[in-house]
Amino acid sequence: MMKKFLLPILTIGLLLGIATIVWATVIGTPHDLAPEPCAMCHSPHNGSGQYPIWNRTQAAQTYTLYDSISFDMGPATQPRSPSSLCLVCHNGVASELVNYPGPCANPDPAYDIEVAGCADLGLDLSNEHPISFNYDETKDLDLNAFPTATTVRTSPSTRLAIKGKLTSTNYFLAGSVTAAQYNYFECSTCHSVHDLVEYDGKGDYQVYFLRADNTGSQMCLDCHTH
Repeated sequence: MMKKFLLPILTIGLLLGIATIVWATVIGTPHDLAPEPCAMCHSPHNGSGQYPIWNRTQAAQTYTLYDSISFDMGPATQPRSPSSLCLVCHNGVASELVNYPGPCANPDPAYDIEVAGCADLGLDLSNEHPISFNYDETKDLDLNAFPTATTVRTSPSTRLAIKGKLTSTNYFLAGSVTAAQYNYFECSTCHSVHDLVEYDGKGDYQVYFLRADNTGSQMCLDCHTH
């Protein structure tokens, strides 16, 4: 009798898992970079330990951070995960794989990266949107009316998000479960590296990997309401 109940549940779970894998993809995006694009960032074995199955390595870098008199929630810290992982490629410094695909993990230069052009943010982040700060709308001294961060998940770990006032998009915050802090504003708050959202003008007059359509600057106005 138990098997009759378990089989449909397992089947549904497998289908949902496959659907999630298909939905979350870099294929056909600017992150589709090598013969095995998933391996550019992930390894099923022997990852670097910086993040689950994270496959890239780079010596620690020191960044010049954003700061201004209107930055009420600052100061920002040196980039934390997952922003630090994004910057492994987007800081213009060469990075390599930990575990190369193929027999015996022979190094293959096709998987080494040194991003150039408009995607190269460099080590000076003082003219970029701030990251790696604790989002706390109560510190909004300039009365910008930033939305309140809300809990969108409690299991298996707590997850907070800023609910966009125009688009109702969940802009997810990051953090450390052990430190009971879940309100870190990171690159992944506005961007999804797996390109989850479809919108007009992607790759033309809008960039890839946004969490919402930014036509009319509505992504910006989701948080910056005044």
